[in-house]
Amino acid sequence: MPRERTDNARTIVTRRNLQNTVVKLLQAKPLQTINVKEVCSQAGINRSTFYNYYDNIADLVTDIEHETLEWMDHMIAKAFKATQQSDLEPVIVSICQYAADNKDRVQILLSLKADPQFRNKLVSKILDYSNWHAHAPAGAAQANSADSADLRLLFCIAGGLGLVQAWVDDEFSATPETIAHAIYTQSLPPAVRAMAQNPAQQPTQQPTQQTVQQTARSQSRGYGRRTK
Repeated sequence: MPRERTDNARTIVTRRNLQNTVVKLLQAKPLQTINVKEVCSQAGINRSTFYNYYDNIADLVTDIEHETLEWMDHMIAKAFKATQQSDLEPVIVSICQYAADNKDRVQILLSLKADPQFRNKLVSKILDYSNWHAHAPAGAAQANSADSADLRLLFCIAGGLGLVQAWVDDEFSATPETIAHAIYTQSLPPAVRAMAQNPAQQPTQQPTQQTVQQTARSQSRGYGRRTK
């Protein structure tokens, strides 16, 4: 596991240097062929410094993934807390801008070269913030309504991530604002947009839908796999 972080300028720069070096190497070769000696040589540091931060290359890649998912977690939470339509789309713009600003890292993570499960983890994070989406009237119709809501959510997540993947594959030819607007108007679930437009309809607490969430996650496990 990555060592416990100490937030100072030197350690931040060293971690970033190591991360950027591995990302560049992953653009040219498989993860399994990258070793510590090669990373240290290209990063301009010695092996003892590397081991002050990481146990191995896989540990370093996990840190890259963790940093990205941690930032996404913050932004997804912010998106689901948006109470006005004008608040929601700028959050999506910020997410797209992050992808554009960190395009090498995002390309590697979405290409599955680092971790084949990365996109599934991202889908799970979105689902974690969407328990309220399965809210349905009490009674026999509740389960069917919840299932339909989560299937619709998975469909919209797949559409949004598919659009981002196409944007990444096209070398970010469109602006972050253009992609964000397309996600907001075309891929975002109608219920989420309704929440942003009418905060009075937002549930005051998250309903318990553990079975529905487990079903949705099991359906998401196969999403995003690409064959070479």
